[in-house]
Amino acid sequence: MELAVSHEDSQILLKDKNVLQESVIDKYRTAGQISQTALRYLINLINNIYHYKSIQRQLTISELCLLTDSFILTRLEQYYKNKVNERGIAIPTTISVDQVASGWCPEIDDDENIKKSNKEQFSNETSPFNSTVTGVLKPGDLVKITLGVHIDGYTSEISHTMVIYPVDASDMNNVKPTGPLLGGKADAIAAAHIAMETVTALLACALTPEKLPPSLGSNVTGSTIRNVVDTIASSYNCGIVPGSRVRRIRRFLAGQNEGIIAEREYKGVIWTESHEEAKLLANTEVKDISVITSNTPRVASAVPTDNFTVVKGEVYLIDLKFAPLENLSKRGLITLNTVDSFTGKSHDINQLVARSGSYIRDYSQSYQLKLKTSRQLLTKIDRQGVYPFKLSHLSDNFPIDLNSGNVDEELDLIKKDLRSLRLGMSEISNNYLCVETPIQIAKWVPWDHILKSNNPNGVLSYDATAALTLPGHEVPLPKLGISSLKLKQLIKSSKETLELPVVRECNAVVLCDSDISSTGKPELLRLTGGSKTCSPSWIHSKYELNSTDPTIQGIFDLMSLTKDKRFGISIRETQPMKEISNKNKNKNTANSDEMEM
Repeated sequence: MELAVSHEDSQILLKDKNVLQESVIDKYRTAGQISQTALRYLINLINNIYHYKSIQRQLTISELCLLTDSFILTRLEQYYKNKVNERGIAIPTTISVDQVASGWCPEIDDDENIKKSNKEQFSNETSPFNSTVTGVLKPGDLVKITLGVHIDGYTSEISHTMVIYPVDASDMNNVKPTGPLLGGKADAIAAAHIAMETVTALLACALTPEKLPPSLGSNVTGSTIRNVVDTIASSYNCGIVPGSRVRRIRRFLAGQNEGIIAEREYKGVIWTESHEEAKLLANTEVKDISVITSNTPRVASAVPTDNFTVVKGEVYLIDLKFAPLENLSKRGLITLNTVDSFTGKSHDINQLVARSGSYIRDYSQSYQLKLKTSRQLLTKIDRQGVYPFKLSHLSDNFPIDLNSGNVDEELDLIKKDLRSLRLGMSEISNNYLCVETPIQIAKWVPWDHILKSNNPNGVLSYDATAALTLPGHEVPLPKLGISSLKLKQLIKSSKETLELPVVRECNAVVLCDSDISSTGKPELLRLTGGSKTCSPSWIHSKYELNSTDPTIQGIFDLMSLTKDKRFGISIRETQPMKEISNKNKNKNTANSDEMEM
């Protein structure tokens, strides 16, 4: 597959503009600082509302997302003004709860529609989607926060999972959680945190391969990364959710439009249903099962493989999602199911209904729009570039002035603007000029139910509503010949299908050689994440790493290298910006991240 640009433009985009130099690293670092600061801002808001109770009004998920996006743009105004052509939000702020794996960033006018479309869920307090439907968080929720910033196309993305705790409020000067999180959710949080730190240390070893533990090989390759993450997941009785990835990012190419364009020279490890299928088939008698085998290697460079080596001068996105396999008595497959936006009477009442909150512009499509409103809206959209956007971002009343004291009034103005914006977007999306980013839920399907299925059409079955996928992975279960359409039917037909809570951690790192490093020696610059911003929540897992495994011993050696300041590996974290303090600011706000111990 080839990119639809000229050879000269592709050289500028993929080669010249991706050479790490001081100016490029400064843009990455600034984007990382703003992302870190925005995450800290949102965590403080959630803690002050649900833990410290210093904010009386319970802001909904849609309002929290919009306030954080406004915070990002306000911070961006202080940097690179009139110096770069593009800067802004790379990933609209999403707050996905429990089973929702990604994509939950509703507009502020969606709250009532979501409740109406999910009446059964809204009236049932024990529903797994109760927090998602109501927009109000509750104790025990796994809250996955995702956001991103780009400056001149250099992208910094971050995801972090925090827990809403029941708190002991007997002493308001020292509010504490009543206890640590236990069970499968705790196992997934532990696995995600350890995997993130291990992969970060592993990538740092690519700068000095001689320091890589012998049990992990001689070079940092895609296969090494996959082996380490798989080992950690199995040690904590967790499954890796499809869509997890450790991939190289470049200018304007940070994975935000995967499935819309085919990226030349894709470099990264991805986890899909097909990888889990291969593991399950290896432990299954296949004499009565038709398994499709193909010895023809794929030639297209846009198809991801593990056959690559990490080298200095590259930037990587580490995006890992884990789901606990607690209380599952047999083997099964973890897959992602796209939330349906259909709200008719025939819709399954047991399924979550919601429309997507963000869109991506598809520049490969062209159409002469009929409505003047649509043409004006498309002009605004084209100014957003190749990154996802929300309709509220196109409002004349966005961003919100967070210090005005009239936040509620500004939210109402944006809500009114959304009426006309949706009218214009209807024609744009119906003609495929913009693509909705899917909201996805993690589901577990029994393996025996999949093997018993009858699929006469095989891979010829095509699902027009399937989520965007990378080239070469359009069929989720290629060896069994089960398409995405058939897999969706299997999810609905099995009475044992379960929704699984998901933990997500995502960081961006830069591999700096000694020539461009601020310390004069090779170091890994952590743009997002780290102990200051993404400290793990207070949990207790009954699992631990078994040191007898050679891979796990290599993980322990990696952790030792990160602590050795003299002979180890160098990892430097980008710190959040200092908060602008007010004289009358509540004392709890400064320490509101203590809930994430």
